[in-house]
Amino acid sequence: MKTHSSSIFFLLSLFICFTLLLISGCSSKIPNGAWQVDREAQKSFKTATVLPDHTYYYLGSSSAPASVVAISNEFVLRTRVWARVDISENILRGWRQWHTAIENSSCRYFGGVILAPDGRQAGVWYSQNIINTVRMPEPGVLEIFQPVSTSGRECGERERERVFQQAWTPSRSL
Repeated sequence: MKTHSSSIFFLLSLFICFTLLLISGCSSKIPNGAWQVDREAQKSFKTATVLPDHTYYYLGSSSAPASVVAISNEFVLRTRVWARVDISENILRGWRQWHTAIENSSCRYFGGVILAPDGRQAGVWYSQNIINTVRMPEPGVLEIFQPVSTSGRECGERERERVFQQAWTPSRSL
């Protein structure tokens, strides 16, 4: 019986080692770009300047998006979360008016640059959330995820939680 359980243990160990080797060999590292805060990029949104040769995308409402990116036409954005928009100065001005109206809350809007893994500027962004992942799974193709704030959440999420907790806190006078 000992020989049988030793054989099973050996085969199981061999299988696990082979699987780990296969997984580590097949998982190639996808090059990462960067999402960086940049005051000059922020100015282009604040002045409603449409960047030539860029395609615009947004997250959230089309009339008041939470985040906006402008991607250079040298790159293709592969996405399931960003919606493409045919941009104009009027649209950017409307978004800026909305952002200015709500900017007095605990979350400010920032702007920045999107860098490809080789350091080239691939686009610009404007959002309350300043942390993001930029990947290039193949040459010329970008994947940009939904940005988050420094707390690892979307900006304003903490405020919504606080309001919800206050509304649902049981009365102590019972």
